[in-house]
Amino acid sequence: MKKLFKWLDHIEEGLAGVLFIGGVLVSLYGVFTRYVLNAPESWITEIFEFMLTWSIFIGFGLALKDNRHIQVELLFDKLPKGLKRITATISNLIGAGFALYLAYSSLELIAVSKEQGTKTIDIGMPIWISYLVLPIGMGLLGFYFIVKAYKAAKGDQRELIGEIELLYEEMQKDGSSNEKGVGA
Repeated sequence: MKKLFKWLDHIEEGLAGVLFIGGVLVSLYGVFTRYVLNAPESWITEIFEFMLTWSIFIGFGLALKDNRHIQVELLFDKLPKGLKRITATISNLIGAGFALYLAYSSLELIAVSKEQGTKTIDIGMPIWISYLVLPIGMGLLGFYFIVKAYKAAKGDQRELIGEIELLYEEMQKDGSSNEKGVGA
């Protein structure tokens, strides 16, 4: 199971990184053609938006998995451990339900746009291809919400302790281990 998570992690990070860097390079090329060559290209904005959107939607799951998302922990940190466990499990299951609902709903959007044959204005790419990121990104987000709900239900401390509390505890452990090492 760990190999699957590691493999998925590498794929997500690599794809999001390549798309983000590609988007930045396309944007820089657009700035160069517009302001240096005075010959702006019309397709640049479309490709830039496509690449950055895909990068961001794939990054949603990565941010959630690594606890790099915005979270408000003021009330959560004050709860007793048992209530934290229940609250974290329920909130992650709600997040999973919402993300998976969006993933499922986006499949209808893709089907309709594919049936209509809608294409982008500048490069003529079928619009349903750009919409594919919705079920992929939301599916990954829902998957990571389920993983976090499972970990919270099991009592994993990373899910039950706020990031600030966790950093404080780690600093306390490092400080006490450094003090022991100095006297030896």
